Amino acid sequence: MNIRTIIGLVLGVASGILWGLMDIASQFLLHNCQMRPPAFISLTMVVTSAVLFMYCLTTRPQKFFVPLHSIHSIFSLLVFGCLILGTEVAFFSCVKGTNAATAAVLASNRPFFIMLLLCFLGTWPTLKQILCSVMAVTGIALLVTKGNFTTLSFNAVDTLIGLGAPLFSACYTLQSRNLIERFDPIVVMAWAMIMATVLVNCYVPFWTVRLEWTTLSILAILCVSVVGHILAYLCYLLSASKINPTVTGVLETVEPLTTVILSYLLFKISLDRSMIGGAILILLAVSILGLTHHRKSSKC
Repeated sequence: MNIRTIIGLVLGVASGILWGLMDIASQFLLHNCQMRPPAFISLTMVVTSAVLFMYCLTTRPQKFFVPLHSIHSIFSLLVFGCLILGTEVAFFSCVKGTNAATAAVLASNRPFFIMLLLCFLGTWPTLKQILCSVMAVTGIALLVTKGNFTTLSFNAVDTLIGLGAPLFSACYTLQSRNLIERFDPIVVMAWAMIMATVLVNCYVPFWTVRLEWTTLSILAILCVSVVGHILAYLCYLLSASKINPTVTGVLETVEPLTTVILSYLLFKISLDRSMIGGAILILLAVSILGLTHHRKSSKC
């Protein structure tokens, strides 16, 4: 196993852990602070874009505007930003229309959507990748439902909206690979987030968002904006550019596992046998993929 593969595996797991941290902060903002999803996305994206803009402008000013020299690159960045925004809107709309458990189960289908897109592009997944994807998604379902699948609410419209999250994220996983390889990854993330921020603020301007500003709410906003929208996305995209995107999609399923562990530690949520079994399935899937020799898929 070469160093590129090892880095890709580590980054894939790291993205799931970081998104798990973001989930805890998001739960606080959406439930305790009573924020609506559009306002939540608008405000956090503004903070994300501001942090990325200032960081890139101060650390790599010569590289920052390079992607804008080409119309093709500008269009690719706009598509990337739209896909990121679509992922967030679909996920949080599903949470509002059904419940968090249903949205989490639907979002965990990302590896399958990546497989379908890769098949369409002529790259077929291995049997081991398919089996590990099934194991990971089953583990997630056990984690978020505690084995009681009646807690899921599969309304036709809400389910269709919820499936947009893994579909959009699978699309940007593959679409952004060329941008990540051609330009500085942080610069790519910055411009994609800036474009997504402009779009969402056309619908809900951030200055109209109402929020009770406390120490906890400020920390939660920063956690979502920096840890979730910057570090997690960057780790995920870099991982997908170094190893097979399907493998990265499975590795990222440690996100709900991280969320459950943190919920247990912070909110004293009890763990039953179904949840422990789900955690074991996720860890097995990640371990099997991590110990398997990987070959980077062809460029898409």
